[in-house]
Amino acid sequence: MTYKVVVGVPVYNEYPALARLLDKLVALKERLHVPLRVLVVNDGSTDRTEAVLRKYADEHSFIAYENHETNRGLGAAIHTLFARVTEQFAAEDILITIDGDNTHHPRFIPGMVRQLQSQNLDLVIASRFAAGGKEKGVSLTRKLCSRGAKAYFKLFFPIAGVSDYSSGYRGYRIGYLQQAMAAYEGKLVTTEGFACMAEIIAKFSRLGVKAGEYPLVLDYHLKQGRSKMNVAKTVRGYLALLQNVPKYESPARVKRGKR
Repeated sequence: MTYKVVVGVPVYNEYPALARLLDKLVALKERLHVPLRVLVVNDGSTDRTEAVLRKYADEHSFIAYENHETNRGLGAAIHTLFARVTEQFAAEDILITIDGDNTHHPRFIPGMVRQLQSQNLDLVIASRFAAGGKEKGVSLTRKLCSRGAKAYFKLFFPIAGVSDYSSGYRGYRIGYLQQAMAAYEGKLVTTEGFACMAEIIAKFSRLGVKAGEYPLVLDYHLKQGRSKMNVAKTVRGYLALLQNVPKYESPARVKRGKR
């Protein structure tokens, strides 16, 4: 079966790290044995991010971008990505979401795609907690937040095979996303900030999802500039997810056909 891999990148003020990431994606295209597309959502950046995107889109036909006029938050950028790929790509295609700050290396993408296909998964998460995964240069505060989220969500929103609920580096089968978007009537992502990544997993847990993890080496030494994650706001977002559990009940579980 022929399928495409779409790399979705939400960005906000990621100059110059974004250029380094796009260079890696250009190199990946030469090694990947399936068609590659890149879609970047520029969430109201005020630095030179848009200029970088314009340059790469002009030079490489497989790279496209969409601008938000103002900064609306990671959740809005992910919502835009999901809306575009579910409209423009086929059910058998695969979406890989990756951070735009160059801390997620695209070299893991081929392995994530193979795992999705070989294990017939709906979702694969590039996880520092998976066997063989690790993290470098991550602050103690961020480590505590991610480990607290891991324990919290495994208790209240358990999914077999998932331990990293906050990682934004993920592979989604677009057919599953299409069904999930329909089940939640286009409101799969409603949280504005970084807690949106956990919101997606919480909602998937209500739908039924076949998921796995791929070992990730998360290297924060590669990050330029300060982290944009507001820890207190993210924690409040996590707590709000539990309060809103009834709202996440879907009218129907996703039907998983044989692929």
